[in-house]
Amino acid sequence: MKLQINLCIMGAIVLANAAAYSADVTLVDEGKARAALVLPSTPDPDEMLAATEIANHIRKMSGADLEIIKGKKAGLGIVSIEIGLSLNPNAKKAILAKGDDPHSLILEVTAKKIVIAGLTPRGTLFAAYELLEQLGCRWFMPCDIGTVIPEKKTVVIATGKTIQVPSFTGRHHQITSEGRAEWFPRCRLGGPNYGGHGMHIKIDPKKHPECFCKRLDTGNRSGHLLVSNPEVMKRLMAWAKAYMEKYPDTKYLTLGPSDGGGFGKSPWDADDFDPAHGMVSVTDRYVKCFNIILEELQKTYPDVGIAFYAYGQCMRPPVREKPNPRILPVIAPIDICRIHDLDNPLCKERKVIKDVITGWEKLGSRMYYRGYFFNLADQGLPYSQIGQVATELPYFYKMGIFGCRVETMQMWAHHAPGLYLATKLYWDATADSNAIMDDFFSKFYGPAEKPIHAYFNLLEKSYYEADYHTGNIFDIPKILTPTVMKELTSLIKQGQAAVGQDTIYAKRIDYLAFAHEYGQDNLDMVAALHAFRFKDALAAYNRADAKQKASVKMTPQPFSKYALRYLKRFWGDTVASAAERVSNGNEIVVKLPDEWLFSKDPKGGGEKAGFTSPAHSTIDWKPLKTYSQSWSNQGMRYLKGIVWYRTSVKVPAEYKGREINLWFGGIDDKAEVWINGKKLECLKKGAAPTGVHWEFAATPALKMGVDNVIVVMVSNLAINELGTGGITEPAMLWAKKK
Repeated sequence: MKLQINLCIMGAIVLANAAAYSADVTLVDEGKARAALVLPSTPDPDEMLAATEIANHIRKMSGADLEIIKGKKAGLGIVSIEIGLSLNPNAKKAILAKGDDPHSLILEVTAKKIVIAGLTPRGTLFAAYELLEQLGCRWFMPCDIGTVIPEKKTVVIATGKTIQVPSFTGRHHQITSEGRAEWFPRCRLGGPNYGGHGMHIKIDPKKHPECFCKRLDTGNRSGHLLVSNPEVMKRLMAWAKAYMEKYPDTKYLTLGPSDGGGFGKSPWDADDFDPAHGMVSVTDRYVKCFNIILEELQKTYPDVGIAFYAYGQCMRPPVREKPNPRILPVIAPIDICRIHDLDNPLCKERKVIKDVITGWEKLGSRMYYRGYFFNLADQGLPYSQIGQVATELPYFYKMGIFGCRVETMQMWAHHAPGLYLATKLYWDATADSNAIMDDFFSKFYGPAEKPIHAYFNLLEKSYYEADYHTGNIFDIPKILTPTVMKELTSLIKQGQAAVGQDTIYAKRIDYLAFAHEYGQDNLDMVAALHAFRFKDALAAYNRADAKQKASVKMTPQPFSKYALRYLKRFWGDTVASAAERVSNGNEIVVKLPDEWLFSKDPKGGGEKAGFTSPAHSTIDWKPLKTYSQSWSNQGMRYLKGIVWYRTSVKVPAEYKGREINLWFGGIDDKAEVWINGKKLECLKKGAAPTGVHWEFAATPALKMGVDNVIVVMVSNLAINELGTGGITEPAMLWAKKK
């Protein structure tokens, strides 16, 4: 079944006039060049690159060499491919009639000449790529494996005029892969990029503690500057003025909070509660700060603005302050579910993004989008965002967002279709996403088009229908179930059978199969860990780790450097320590249950109230899953505070005299433990929300042959973008070797 993507179609911004002036134009006839590339006498580097790219691609296509000429006309009977606006100044008027974006372009093909020009040299380069695309070339992902150049001895192009104006002025993927330098311009990425972290001034917290926010949880000072403090504002104003004196043409200053929580309170806050994060929004304080700075700066620099990352506690629009029209919120929904698209009825979180954008739009603010085309903390699982890209980019365009700078993980085997689709929709937000994907799968996978297209459709369907929202791999086993994985594996095998061996299509499917098998290793690891088959979990982890190491030698790497870290960061210690505790004579004494009794402690008085006592009543405590369901899945995604867990287990008498410890595979984020009312010594403090285990000395508190009451107090206060909390992984009592 082909994925049918629900699109919101607006008036086209990319225009193609299909005026047929005469018969198609022949550039190469049976391997012989019939055209030449004409450049100005002193071409711009981008104009020179345009000529070189056309010549190189046509050579690979047909074997013919098109002559590159500077400052003179092509010979008689040769089609002149004229590159650059200076050779065809009248083209500027035609382009400007459609739009004035610097990267706007014209490609005009007539019987005698072809005009390739843009409002800027970079626009001219993009016009060259438009010509190559019309000849059938594609750059679906970086490097040779992602490039499609059709082989044909005779090369013809249809006559007509194409004028294009990009839908988004800023078009950026955060990509560090090999081949980035070539892939970016070929996919017409570029334009302005706004927003960033930090306030750019240094204040000594020891000398001026009053200049920093006071955390609500601990009362300590955080690293965030308190912008309502007069000294902070004085220094910010001085920095802004000095910057503008040095760079007077700046369109947007970059200001805004750094990562992390601890904003405390400010008299400039509007007491606007943010239900998505469970905290008070601090947007008003920053908007007021920016308003004050701009009011002064615009006396000298009337067009300057301030761009800031609108995310976390300052993502919501202000409710009291009216933002200066030149304040640019760069919407960055870092801690919002990334599994679904904005229109998915299962996902309330993605709807938050619509609410935020609508709110800023009503205030008259221009917006930029700083999004994420990967699941949060993705370590390389099978995952595709085709539907999300197809749904959201047209919506952003409709809402007036004029640029996108999207963070990516570059898991090319699975992300390539979505990332490629995004490049096309950045350029033309009204394009037919289904047609683009049909083109992708037919040209990229050739004879394997149908099974591999079906593979990605099944991925999309599985995620779309999943009422799960947690980052990393925590929820993926519920989405990519054994049944789904079996079908996906079958589709890959069908694709491999369709293309044979030693073809470019076989290489591309093997590349996908490698990443798919890596995903299966990850799923096997989690399944074994949750079944207390710790040696099997370690074996699966090692298989995945080996594939990651092998991926470094592949071009481009199927897993980004961050994915390489996430496997180790979230699972390395937990899996290794679990396996160690069932090896070399060590053994499990009791497997603690998945479901515990649970109670919130909003005032932090649980210990004084006797929660640690075995006799304490739990009549009002509720059951809560630990490793099988995240906090997010149990309605507590953004719960911050102190909570308590309680369970009881019987320790067999045969373990009397053995040293027994209590092991937790993961706790988010701090914990204290009691058994039978006795507080345990912490032997190993974990790290949350990453997979570093916790360990406690249980022997002094245990009673053999009877029920033992285990009570865990978890303090979950640190910022967490994943949607996890509390006890996150299996727990056990284990005995050391006799």
